[in-house]
Amino acid sequence: MNKLRKILAIVIGMLLMTLAGCSGSDPSYHAEGADKYNKAYIAEVFHGDLDSNLSLFPDELNADDADYEAILSSSLFDTDARIILRCNYGAEEFEREVTRLQGLSITLKSDDEQFTNDVLYDEESYYYPSYITIDGFKNTYEYALIDTENCSIVYIYLAYPDIDSFPVREYLKKDLEAYSEENTLNRYSMYSHSFDNGASWVEFDDQPAVRDRIQT
Repeated sequence: MNKLRKILAIVIGMLLMTLAGCSGSDPSYHAEGADKYNKAYIAEVFHGDLDSNLSLFPDELNADDADYEAILSSSLFDTDARIILRCNYGAEEFEREVTRLQGLSITLKSDDEQFTNDVLYDEESYYYPSYITIDGFKNTYEYALIDTENCSIVYIYLAYPDIDSFPVREYLKKDLEAYSEENTLNRYSMYSHSFDNGASWVEFDDQPAVRDRIQT
């Protein structure tokens, strides 16, 4: 019986490793410091679980000063994630970056239909005015907090956030009860749209051009 249990444990372990490998995600990732910022790597490796291509985040850092931390942990079913990028800009670069955020959108297609989602601008939900690309859809959040007075922007991505251990309270929603909402498919995501009244969802990486780019 003990031998059978050992064999079963080995088989289960091999199966779990195989499934983790098929997901395309590393089991965990931690990067800290502006010199470690690598949006492209995270978007490529964890794309299957993020429900985002992180378009809210800058491709490269052009800030006068920046602070960065990314913590991602994958399971068989989802990825818990916390990505925080704080950037202090010069006045001109700040204006350019705000303009870029204002113009974010994604067009999703299904057969002969298409729909364009634009980034949301919100002055009420957070302690700073914010541009939002995901607002709780599938327990995920992606937003940029705008501090015009100090030419500062904080970019945040959260998946299944643990708000009790979150390091900066003022970067979270004013209403913490929002994070305990159970039915999240009715929440906003720039990266998703339902063409059949919620029966199914088309997401950004369902688009043929995106799939081809990810697979190459």
